[in-house]
Amino acid sequence: MLEFHSMTFGYGKKVLFDGLDLKLEPGSIFGLLGLNGAGKTSLLKLAAGALRPQGGSISCFGRNPGERGAAGLADLVFVPEDPWVPALTQKSWLKRYAAFRPGFDTAYFERLAEDLALDRDKVLTKYSYGQRKKFALAAALASGARTLLLDEPTNGLDIPSKAQLRRILAEAADPAKVVVVSTHQVRDLEHLIDPIVIVHGGRILFSLSGEELSQRLSTVHLSGLEGQEVVYAEKDALGWSALLLRGPGQAGDEVAAGPDLELVFDAAIAAPDRLAAALAGSALPAYIPENHLIAKEAAK
Repeated sequence: MLEFHSMTFGYGKKVLFDGLDLKLEPGSIFGLLGLNGAGKTSLLKLAAGALRPQGGSISCFGRNPGERGAAGLADLVFVPEDPWVPALTQKSWLKRYAAFRPGFDTAYFERLAEDLALDRDKVLTKYSYGQRKKFALAAALASGARTLLLDEPTNGLDIPSKAQLRRILAEAADPAKVVVVSTHQVRDLEHLIDPIVIVHGGRILFSLSGEELSQRLSTVHLSGLEGQEVVYAEKDALGWSALLLRGPGQAGDEVAAGPDLELVFDAAIAAPDRLAAALAGSALPAYIPENHLIAKEAAK
């Protein structure tokens, strides 16, 4: 379990988190969502022990990551957005670094490296940005660590590489592991991350499971919003992409199996009270698109 209890952290005089509480249970791939500057990367670094809280506490499977103990470090992996790699080949890297992780599965790592078409004889520093990311992810999955912290893993990847990433990330789901993926490219991973945790304004704005969202909300494409219980909507070239209260008799050309996570995120930022009311099953007042467009722009 990864737990933040009344955690406070900031940079200089700027307070980023003040009394933050969050509990992440093993067995899920958590999606950490937030605007740029919301503190997603800082939260991952705090969980990894690379930063230390100024108040409160953090616990990762019963250990304080800030103490940087050998057992705790071996049981946790943080993959940054732009992973650092040494000037070594894969074989040399395995000999030098895998030994620090008693649970490292070399056979699994080599299978992943082959699946991802990573050149075994090439020096890692000669890899492209996308290859470095795939190498770092393969190393993280094979590490044997129970906590995996991944920061913007799809940034800089082409479409085939994103598909590969989704496939191997799905393998990370394990009843004994906590996997946290920070991303602002929600649609790259929306069928993989569950629950989603939305960080905004120095606090956890929402923590929502896929089941909870699917029971209450749906995404519909509409030519107009009249007569609909709209939680949030965005104008597009053909009409409106709308997040609606789920119910019988919904109009629309396309109804998704579940709500579009990008719309859910935008609703959380621009219309948090409406989203909270919808999730509680409460009736909604009339939807005025202009109000929420202004709120969304103001939040950026």
